[in-house]
Order: sequence, then structure tokens, then C-alpha cells
Amino acid sequence: MKNQFAVRAHDLASKTSIEKLLEAVGEYDFKKIQFVFPKALDPYSYDEEFVKRVSSSLKKAGVSVSMLGAYFNMVHSDPEVVRKGILNFYDNLRIAHYFGHAYVGSETGSFNDSPWIYHPKNRTEEGYQQSKAVWVELAKFAEEVDEHILIEPAFGHVMWDAKTLKRLIDEISSKHVHVTLDLYNLLDPSNFEKRDEIFEEAVKLFNEEIKVIHLKDATIKDGKMVQLDPGFGEFHYEQMLKLIKTYCPKAVLTFEGVKKPGIAQSIEILNTKM
Repeated sequence: MKNQFAVRAHDLASKTSIEKLLEAVGEYDFKKIQFVFPKALDPYSYDEEFVKRVSSSLKKAGVSVSMLGAYFNMVHSDPEVVRKGILNFYDNLRIAHYFGHAYVGSETGSFNDSPWIYHPKNRTEEGYQQSKAVWVELAKFAEEVDEHILIEPAFGHVMWDAKTLKRLIDEISSKHVHVTLDLYNLLDPSNFEKRDEIFEEAVKLFNEEIKVIHLKDATIKDGKMVQLDPGFGEFHYEQMLKLIKTYCPKAVLTFEGVKKPGIAQSIEILNTKM
């Protein structure tokens, strides 16, 4: 698993050229990235010529793409926002083959338009069905272009825990639909003490359908959950890594929201726990 570390590229350099982005990624010798075109590159385009140039630069640098991020709020109150998100997701599925058939991922949305946090409707059957309808559409398109998608649950979103996401994936019933797991996103102060149980439940429910795991850490301070760099909070990474090795050993372990110089320190800590 030591070779499975990846990083969300725009955490290292954002809205820049592919050359400068790769310089930043190369500082830590990452060979895999989570790639969000609009956040990482400026200018950017999904046109074939531009995408080929980006793909060629990545190959020359020995860097592969584990996931194309196309996150959007699929239950936003403005239908135009949802449609734009769907079209952007489609664009990422269309270009995925240039990046080794990288997965294309998103979360499941919140009826709190922005920020995407808890809203009572998120946990209703009506809300579930509204989010599901978009995922069914995305899964159908993924099948048409023979690419694969990742769904990420989060406590404040419509698919708010592992069991709700499992229901969605079972109902979609497509070999083109898989899972991103982020323990931090499944927690809030009300369930933080159950973090070990929540993580274990998720990896056992989805097994090798988990293709990406986001690396974060957290603690509770003044009644609020605070994100920290992996290895510097209260997540029990030694136990978590054992579960990953058992149930989803091929999952790409991806630093997300971790800034310099924390990444190097976190890599050192995590490697001692593997």
C-alpha cells in the first residue's frame, strides 16, 4: 500500500499550467493524482487537443490520474446548476479514456444549496429519490461510454451514511458504479466517538468496490469537528490501514485538503503504521 498514495492536485497548485502543476506534484514524488480540471488548470478546456496535451504531459512525468473530480450539488434548488453539473460530469466521462480510464466522482448533494451541509430534507425519501434520479442518469451515460463513476457519501448530504449509499448502489445495480470513502465526511460531533465503528462498517459493506479513500484526520474542539492532517488527529490509522489491507487493498489512498508541509509529515507517519 505504500505505493498507493495520491494527492488532490489542486491542493498543491491551483489554477495554473500543467507544467507548474506537475512541478508541485513532483516535489512529493506522487505518481497518482485526483484531478479537477477547473480547479487545477487555468486556462482549461475539455477540447480534444487540450486534453491530449495534458495527458501527454502527465505520461511524460510518470503521473497517472486515479480520479477525475466532477463534484456538484445534484439536488440544488436551481435546475440550471444541476444541469451544468451533469454536463460537466459527462465531459469528464468523455475524456476519462485519455487518463487510463480514470474514475469520475462526485458527492450526492444537499438541499442546503451552499455550503453543502445538513438539511432536514436530505434524510427524506423524497430527497433520496431526487438524488438517485441524477445518479441513474450518470450511471447510464457511464455505461454508454464504458467508463466508471465513484459516489462519495457524507454526513450532511443525501447519501449520509454507508447503509444509505449501499441502498443506492444496489438499486442502480451497475458494474460501472463504485465508491469513494472519506471517514471525515461521514462524521460530525454527534457520532465522532463511533468513528472506528463507522469506518469498519463502510469497508465491510463495500469491500473492493471502494476505489479511492480520502486521507484526513480530525479532533473535536469547542464542540466542533476540526480537520487535521492525517496522523495528527484522533483517527486510529493503524487499525484503519489494517482494514483497508483486508477489504480494499487496491484502493488509492488520496490526500485531500492537506497542505504543505503537512503532506510529507503525514506520509512518514502513515508509512510507520502500515
